[in-house]
Amino acid sequence: MQLGLVSRLAFKPMSKLLLVATVASQTALFAVAAVPAGAAPAAATGTITEFRPAGISQTATSDPLGITSGPDGNLWFTDAGASTIAKISPSGSGLAEFKTNTGAASPVAITKGPDGRIWFTELSGSVNQVGRSTTTGTQNEFGINKASALPTSIVTGPDGHMWFTDFGNGTIGTIDPNAAPGTVATTFPITVPTLMPDSIASGPNGNLWFTEQGVNGGKIGEMTTAGVQVSDTQAASGTGAGIAGITVGPDGNLWFTEQNHGRIGRMTPTHVVTEFAPLPGQGAPTAITAGSDGALWFVDQGNSAIGRITTSGSVTEFSVPTPNAFSPNVQPTGITSGPDGNIWFTEQDTKAAIGRLIVATPAPGTVTVSPSNVAFGNEKVGTSGPAIPVTLNNGTTAPVSVRSVAVSGANAGDFQLSGDSCLGANVAGGSSCKVNVTFHPTSAGPRSATLTFSDTAGSQTALLMGQGTGPSPSPCDMSLLSILLRLLGLLPPCK
Repeated sequence: MQLGLVSRLAFKPMSKLLLVATVASQTALFAVAAVPAGAAPAAATGTITEFRPAGISQTATSDPLGITSGPDGNLWFTDAGASTIAKISPSGSGLAEFKTNTGAASPVAITKGPDGRIWFTELSGSVNQVGRSTTTGTQNEFGINKASALPTSIVTGPDGHMWFTDFGNGTIGTIDPNAAPGTVATTFPITVPTLMPDSIASGPNGNLWFTEQGVNGGKIGEMTTAGVQVSDTQAASGTGAGIAGITVGPDGNLWFTEQNHGRIGRMTPTHVVTEFAPLPGQGAPTAITAGSDGALWFVDQGNSAIGRITTSGSVTEFSVPTPNAFSPNVQPTGITSGPDGNIWFTEQDTKAAIGRLIVATPAPGTVTVSPSNVAFGNEKVGTSGPAIPVTLNNGTTAPVSVRSVAVSGANAGDFQLSGDSCLGANVAGGSSCKVNVTFHPTSAGPRSATLTFSDTAGSQTALLMGQGTGPSPSPCDMSLLSILLRLLGLLPPCK
């Protein structure tokens, strides 16, 4: 989950943050930039459900902001006004809120850590902390070694540590997820601290990538896990773009929003920038995330909408079901792809709610795979995360015989299959089968492969993506002496 600050934002007392909601609707508002011939983006239904459970909708101070998929299969979000973090199930039930250990800490951004816990930033200038919570709400807080810090965004880095932006001091911070409670985070200055780092992503080259607001508001920085900034790229063609959100797309590129210019941009790992046509109307995109359908989804503050952009630049927007759920010219809220493959968002202020946008449904008369893009997130090298089911849906009226289910591609060995109910099956019309996929990275950095179902209807594929974190395992010493010592139990076995 990413969160972007508005470059012109004037901070008010943190008892009531000025923040924007991200919402979507049941009907497409705009269709921009025709899809190239032969390209058929996944159908997005845009059906919206808003959940207003007691606890966030009945409290005048509630401001649900950041949102992420948790390790327990729930959606986790921050409520800055009530100074809580909270969870809700994909069905919209089971709300539970947990107060931050420090009162009035104003939690904002939130993400899942590699340790199976929830990490969040506390934006109150008097607190200077990053928080960590178990899925049962037990929390610890960690200080930041700079006074008046304003941590805005947080992500698991390629080294398996938590990394965050300090908007107030112009630094990028990091902390070991297994650090003892009370440990102080380390920060590194960016090349031009006055540019104010905002959103952050664990991106290509094993580095951290972050947006910079500042005077021009048009740059993207790149920093190594040693805290050395290696580039500072002017990503916007004009000044005052207000670059806000950033995420890694399914194509391996960085995707970002230009709030003031009303554009979505793309930057390759080698810093080649493409800016797509301005959004219609009063477009002001802020937070952005990769969806399960192979597209990017973003908050459009100016049009009170949620937007979708394909990797070829085709845009569709969905209007807010509750008009004016947020005020103009304020800090945007988060958006995330949920464990159910749908887009989840928050609405703050007087219309406080958690929303769900149904991403896609299989077209009738076709055989499809869902999700078509399987994002495993960050996993330590040599370890395995929870399995994710991938489903083959037979939308036809005739049975489909599955001949093979296989993983291929550069990093095929990093993805293992289990619980396969598809191979050799005759899947009846209107029925489905599934296979579980587990991510076990063998090296650090981005890892990807393709899962292919071959059947009597043809072949269907899903893109498998994950990020290996931490150092790659050392090769096993196979000398005769080492083999003998292992046999005698004097050396640990090879892993």
